[in-house]
Amino acid sequence: MPFIQLEQLSLHYEQQLNGDVPIILLHGNFGSWHYWQPFLQNLPEGYSGYAPDFRGCGDSDVTDAGYDIQTLSQDVLAFADQLKLDKFHLVGHSLGGAVAQQLAGTSPDRVISLTLVAPAPAGGMPSLKNASTSGGFFSAKNTFQFLATIGLKRRVLSAAIKKSMPGLSHYPHYLDIAVDDALKMDIKAFDGFLATLKRWNGIQLLKNFNFPVFIIYGELDSVVPLQSLKAMQQQIKDCRLQIFRHIGHSPQLENPKAFNKLLSAFLQGNKIEPLSESPFKKQVNLFKQLKLKLKRIFK
Repeated sequence: MPFIQLEQLSLHYEQQLNGDVPIILLHGNFGSWHYWQPFLQNLPEGYSGYAPDFRGCGDSDVTDAGYDIQTLSQDVLAFADQLKLDKFHLVGHSLGGAVAQQLAGTSPDRVISLTLVAPAPAGGMPSLKNASTSGGFFSAKNTFQFLATIGLKRRVLSAAIKKSMPGLSHYPHYLDIAVDDALKMDIKAFDGFLATLKRWNGIQLLKNFNFPVFIIYGELDSVVPLQSLKAMQQQIKDCRLQIFRHIGHSPQLENPKAFNKLLSAFLQGNKIEPLSESPFKKQVNLFKQLKLKLKRIFK
């Protein structure tokens, strides 16, 4: 459980060393480094992965402020400097995708490639416009305190995660980890992340992306609209978009085997093969076919 001491906080991270080429992996809201555990365990040869916990998340320190996307990206740069990672592949999921865009757009000379997994779109998230932050009666802080008081916080978070990441029904272990991470995140982080996502816009950063960019999306994602990512793709010089079928907001946990293969191919500069159908969907289809055959036989 290594830590790095930054100017304002102690930052926890996990690493897997399998070569000289560094990859920095940034988690999303309610998350931690655990979202990258399946990928870290299957790193391509020649690469090393580093997955920090944002402030207020996982085992990193909680601070009173600094939960905006700009400060989070500065934390990541300071983290890379401490580890002496001059250039690196950068991967960001959800909120971490916005942080990755911010870092890549302001320090493009540090980035070898950029992978955005169900990222907060560069054009912002208008769906959050009416979300209540810390000052409102129905703010996250007040809501979560009420749910904790009546003993429903875990159940409500579990239901929300299942809805946004339906593929986790096949991976109950990862579902438990995702819920544990959400419960562990400090309310200051949640309030800060919501506030920054409501106002952040990274459209002007896209013109600085002078490296390959890969956007990965799940077709059942209820958090990020696909059209906003397609609009981003049109504004980036070298950008590919891959859509997972039957998957929601976290492809890296909902179909880790296919995700790891896809990301590894991109990082290594190999041809990206079209995604095959989800193994769980295949099982369902085979069951349906067998059922139809039995009905014909015994009709």
